Amino acid sequence: MDPMGKRELLAFYDRHLRDFGDSPQALRWTPQGQTRRYETMLTVMGDMAGKHLLDFGCGKGDFFGFLMERGIPVSYCGIDVNENLVELARRKYPAARFLAVDIEESDLPSRFDIVFAIGVFNLRIAGIQDTVNHVMKKLFGLCRESLHVHFLTYYVPRRSVELFYVKPEELIAFAIREISPNITLRHAQEDIYLSVYK
Repeated sequence: MDPMGKRELLAFYDRHLRDFGDSPQALRWTPQGQTRRYETMLTVMGDMAGKHLLDFGCGKGDFFGFLMERGIPVSYCGIDVNENLVELARRKYPAARFLAVDIEESDLPSRFDIVFAIGVFNLRIAGIQDTVNHVMKKLFGLCRESLHVHFLTYYVPRRSVELFYVKPEELIAFAIREISPNITLRHAQEDIYLSVYK
């Protein structure tokens, strides 16, 4: 990640966590938007019971809580670059494993069945496109079965200057060319869900 982009990212989420506390707004979500994206991710990822999952950009660990509420047994590891968010996740969900890691600077010691990233690439920060390309390739190398990534679609009536939007056709071309030809893409309302398979 661009050093300036990383500083922007950390400062943004530290400020939001301070202002909103343990709520979806701390991650720039609405409660309804968070639930909608989590539910869609469940349908996109398929049966996860008993799988070893990596939640990249886990934030406060709320997707783990969402899975537990629905009785989906998984082996879960959440990583995030923001230590304050990871510390909150550890307190909230002691049954899960959370690590404060910058994946672009460190290697993870294990591989996972399924890797996913929900809303991680939604902020427009310095170097975001290069970060997306680099990190998606690295995440795909960590999975045994599939990678699932959520983005904001470029094709919305109004775009915010602080958010990063993706054109689905460019995302498909990049994924096929640089990661794997085995993909599916779901385009819905404001969101894109890209799945890449081994």
